[in-house]
Amino acid sequence: MSLILHLQEQLSELARHNSFPTNVVVAYSAGIDSHVLLHGLWQLRKQQPETFTLSAIYIDHGLSPKAKDWHQHCAVVCDALNIQFQGAKVTVDVDKGKGLEAQARDARYAKLIELAPTDSIVMLAQHQDDQLETVLLQLKRGAGPKGLSGMVRFSTHPKSLDNPQQVHFFRPLLDISQARIQAYADEHKLHWQEDDSNLNTDFERNFIRHKINPLLQKRWPQIAQSVSRSAQLCAQQQMLLEEATLDKLQPLRRQRHGLCISGLLKLSEPWRAQVVRLWLSEQGILSPSQAVLAQVSPELLEASEDANPIIRWQNWQLRRFDNVLYVLGLTDELSPCQLLLSVTKPLELPLFLGRFVLAAEVTLERDEQFLLVNNIHQNPVSIAFGGYARRFTPAGTAHSKPLKQWFKLWRIPPWERGTIGMICQHDEVIGLLIKGQLHLAKSTVDAQIYVSDEQVTRHYLCYQSSSCPANI
Repeated sequence: MSLILHLQEQLSELARHNSFPTNVVVAYSAGIDSHVLLHGLWQLRKQQPETFTLSAIYIDHGLSPKAKDWHQHCAVVCDALNIQFQGAKVTVDVDKGKGLEAQARDARYAKLIELAPTDSIVMLAQHQDDQLETVLLQLKRGAGPKGLSGMVRFSTHPKSLDNPQQVHFFRPLLDISQARIQAYADEHKLHWQEDDSNLNTDFERNFIRHKINPLLQKRWPQIAQSVSRSAQLCAQQQMLLEEATLDKLQPLRRQRHGLCISGLLKLSEPWRAQVVRLWLSEQGILSPSQAVLAQVSPELLEASEDANPIIRWQNWQLRRFDNVLYVLGLTDELSPCQLLLSVTKPLELPLFLGRFVLAAEVTLERDEQFLLVNNIHQNPVSIAFGGYARRFTPAGTAHSKPLKQWFKLWRIPPWERGTIGMICQHDEVIGLLIKGQLHLAKSTVDAQIYVSDEQVTRHYLCYQSSSCPANI
């Protein structure tokens, strides 16, 4: 079967199983694989001009001095084929514990999702030999069935966490060998760009490509096809496993994406780990290593009720509170501090928690909150973080307790307590700022209701969230 017929068959299969988008976008790198994919789809569009639109996107990772030349090459090729083209640059910032290849891949896919039209399908040019490399890399890393499934043929991603519109990814060449791609390029006299970094065997994938695969294929010429079949079987088994895992996960769900700890402990250890993996995957979080997962039960799930254990990996952490397991991003911690308010300028709170303004008169904007304070010149007002042993009497109650006890009673998780601001005047806590909401003390409300002395100097203490414009 010719490569063109193969592409036509792949698109037909895609249309049978998914609603086929009419906007097709090729992730074009200027290399031979994506050039052949682009050219093949261009041939199909000529045969069936009303079937789909065709465009291409080039991503510059900023890692090669030749990137501008590659960008120009892509633009010239697309212009000659009358294909809409756009290029974009991304910044690869290598985080601790994550390599250059992984960072570049993540940045590339994020930019493709951003630039591709809504409900378009992005065609990726990975082929059968790439799949072999991927499976060998996963085997080397000790992966399970999910990792050994290799690259998936079809996947769907939202445009953003807040945007439900979707972009689809499809790899139509996973059954095509590098040799067939080379033959197509030679037949059509295509010209492409070579990336010198592909020869650098310091990269794991290049080492497998240039040192390992030639030996394997010399000994077993059909190994790429065989491994591709194994990957498909692993993918099928993983699909069945995820269906069964989802059945166990559903009754464990709690608010704020948490999981019921007592329910998790009723599962066997293998099922427990599988449920946690699927739960993390649903939230777009890369599962921790097997060694980290092995710590979850003894160190976190089985910890005492009053314990506050933390399991960290990469930029994430697992925490527990009130019989619920949570996954949280690692964030900057706020050190204990006390910030004095002034009538001359607003007080910007740390960690983008918003700001306070003291004013004699105020026109309140929507979503602003305020309280009245008296005699601020004799008794200055401050916002304090930390030191939650102070006592507090909330409005509507007659009882005073240390704030720590109120936090426990209000079921505020430990990781949220450090960002609670105490509004203090003359060593008294007259209000709290909790997750963008003001909570007043009983004495503050009583003073606002009953004090009518015209000689008392009052000021408005206004709170604005970080997204609220300043219009005082």
